Amino acid sequence: MAEEQNNVDGLMGPAQVATYLGVAERTVHLWAQQGKIPAFKAGSVWRFRRTEVDRWLDSTRTGPTVDDVEPLTPAIETPKSKWRIKKEEDQAEKALINACKAYIETSIEAVGREVFVVRQFEDRFGSEAVSEVLKQLKKEKKITEDEHEGLDGETVKIIRKRS
Repeated sequence: MAEEQNNVDGLMGPAQVATYLGVAERTVHLWAQQGKIPAFKAGSVWRFRRTEVDRWLDSTRTGPTVDDVEPLTPAIETPKSKWRIKKEEDQAEKALINACKAYIETSIEAVGREVFVVRQFEDRFGSEAVSEVLKQLKKEKKITEDEHEGLDGETVKIIRKRS
């Protein structure tokens, strides 16, 4: 019962410290007498606070801290096959086209004008993606594509919302 009470209070005797540290009890007595381990005497018996023993252990450690330890084997990223690379590129291109299409359709519906300069979409998504989306929208009969003379006399491509 007294031993259980000591554990609850965080106090340990020499035998418990020896077991905890994996050394002989005599070694614990010597360290305590030499002041190498944090301890105090209660009457004629050495006592040790577990928290102080743990801090002492941390202060006497050598080598890198636990956070600085690198794994024994470095992480190796498995190389991707040509098929996997092509599939990921196709998925990325499809996602770009879907985003472009949604943006153009939203712009056509939300903005209160009927004519849009294609270049504004190309600047955002690239000419290839916009070209593909415009083909789809023309096929779905949502827009018409035309050319118009710009401010500097240059010809610009435009799209119009179909009624």
